[in-house]
Amino acid sequence: MDTELLNRIFLINLFEYMDPVYSYFLCSLGAIFAGTVVGKEREKAQKAAGLRTFAMVALGSCVFTLTARLVLHQHVFLDGARIPAQIVSGVGFLGAGAVFRSGRIVSGLTTAAGIWATAAVGLVFGLGFFMFGLSITFMIFVLLWIHSYMDKRNLDARLSINYFIHVDALDGKGSILVGEIVRDWGHRVDIETSPALGPNVEVWKIKLSPLHRPHQRFLSELAIQPYVIKLEKES
Repeated sequence: MDTELLNRIFLINLFEYMDPVYSYFLCSLGAIFAGTVVGKEREKAQKAAGLRTFAMVALGSCVFTLTARLVLHQHVFLDGARIPAQIVSGVGFLGAGAVFRSGRIVSGLTTAAGIWATAAVGLVFGLGFFMFGLSITFMIFVLLWIHSYMDKRNLDARLSINYFIHVDALDGKGSILVGEIVRDWGHRVDIETSPALGPNVEVWKIKLSPLHRPHQRFLSELAIQPYVIKLEKES
């Protein structure tokens, strides 16, 4: 296929072929679609920032860019790049809120990078480059999805070990707080009581793979909780 034709298709600008009422609306829908696709993957991965967050980030970036185009046409100011330039720094603060650190464990970097990249896609849609925006959306989704896919594919081949979590259940707070962590990571446990350990100690049994990186982060987060008395693996 002719390169010139490919360039024309890939970098087609909706503003050149549609009335503003249709092109602006379609650009906004494209941004929402991009945020929804990426956010759904993050939501399935049990991340704090999910579908709605990513969709709003993409739509917001698109609307800011469209607004810059509108005010430029109204001759309010001559530099149409001012508003899009502020999106980059503004989204950086939003992405920083998705990063969490607990001791030596840092999580949320991939989600923060996803928010930043999704904002860029929204900006592309706001400029009217619909096919370009869809292509970048697909690339971001594949980057996030392929790692999860490979982990799930290889997880069955990895050695799974039973871990025992000894939880202080004296006042009930331990069971609630530790239970929230377990649910946030998407795990389920079998809860037992052991007379040998005392009436206020619950033993939670969970099966994990020690070679799976998210499981290692999960165990590290449990180990620093004050209500976790002991964390051991089955010998």
